[in-house]
Amino acid sequence: MKNQFILILCCLLVKVAAGQTFTMGNKCYEQSKAAAALLAEKKHAEALEAYSNMEKSCKTKDAREQIQSGKAAALNGLGQYEEALAASDLALKASKNKSISAWFQKAMAFNALNRPQEASNCFSKLISLTEKNRDNKAKASNYALLANLHQQQLNNKDSAAFYLEKAKSLDPQNAQFYLLEGDWRVTERNYDAAFEAYDKSVSMGKSDLDMYVTRMNARMKMVQEKYGTTNAQELRTKMTDTEKELVCREIKTAIDKGLREMKWDMFSSLVCKKDL
Repeated sequence: MKNQFILILCCLLVKVAAGQTFTMGNKCYEQSKAAAALLAEKKHAEALEAYSNMEKSCKTKDAREQIQSGKAAALNGLGQYEEALAASDLALKASKNKSISAWFQKAMAFNALNRPQEASNCFSKLISLTEKNRDNKAKASNYALLANLHQQQLNNKDSAAFYLEKAKSLDPQNAQFYLLEGDWRVTERNYDAAFEAYDKSVSMGKSDLDMYVTRMNARMKMVQEKYGTTNAQELRTKMTDTEKELVCREIKTAIDKGLREMKWDMFSSLVCKKDL
């Protein structure tokens, strides 16, 4: 789902292993979100171009680390493993060897190049950095990042679940972790479990516009997949009253919280007139 690597990479990577806050201007932050979205959609060539474009204007140390880590992920996705190693090394240089994501991407590249010992060394470094962190909240964010990397890039659900539970145990009031879990369930088409996690996130205080855009997109994906169409008129005739209520509730909340996109206003007028 588009929203998820956007939010996870940009919200979970707000701290490096030492607990330092990322410094990045609003323009660079928005560019990073867009590039991360392309990675989540496995549009690796487009993501690589987006991160490369960021190099021209995003010059802070933290931005350089995030750009190079993102480039490494895109290059791994393109099968350009030597180039991924080089980008990972640049990210590690910018972060003084403390970038969790860069160590992960370096391990992925070594593994693909059939260099298992070097890959294992990178994973060991990655885990060591996380374990040594004395800031439990930062450590929890790193575990959540590890969880998402295992889920997104390794498709290792057991390891992903293990690391996410470690994150929750260290920072049990972090609503972002339940948002992450919800997005995983959406990709599995387990919408009941997804909204159980989303509701937990909301109950813990994550009730901003981004949260409700995520929920809205998940509800739309649910009915679009069920009925095999993205056409609003067809959905209007095919959805049950309960489904319309669920979809329209999320759209209304997102609009009330500031969503300004004509397509959702039009959908609301066509499908949700009575519900809204």
